[in-house]
Amino acid sequence: MKKRVLIILTVIVGVLIIAGGVFKIRYDKMVRAFREERVEWVNLQEIDDGVFSGSFGDFLVSVTLDVTVSDNRITDINIVEQRGGPGYEALETLDLILEAQTPLVDAVSGATSSSRCIMIAVYKALSDKN
Repeated sequence: MKKRVLIILTVIVGVLIIAGGVFKIRYDKMVRAFREERVEWVNLQEIDDGVFSGSFGDFLVSVTLDVTVSDNRITDINIVEQRGGPGYEALETLDLILEAQTPLVDAVSGATSSSRCIMIAVYKALSDKN
């Protein structure tokens, strides 16, 4: 009986170690992608009117969104799908982008990854149109 319990505990510990390792690898990959991805000013004068889709993220934080451009202005940003922790959606980032008319804005304090994810997705949506 003790041998069986020891084997079960060993298996459980092994699974937890492997799961922790996989989590760490995926987390590090996500952090690296967020750090390396660029967000720059976009010349809206070169973008035709329309709705443009963008997405970015991986693992814990991601977003898919639509950016509406009308008369060389960003007029709306609609979140189609977002994954992240409750309360960390960083929806204030949408208002900052609309006000500044660029995806290059300050991140929302306490929701830096979600903010960055939104900025990158907007940039990707618009930069594919330049």
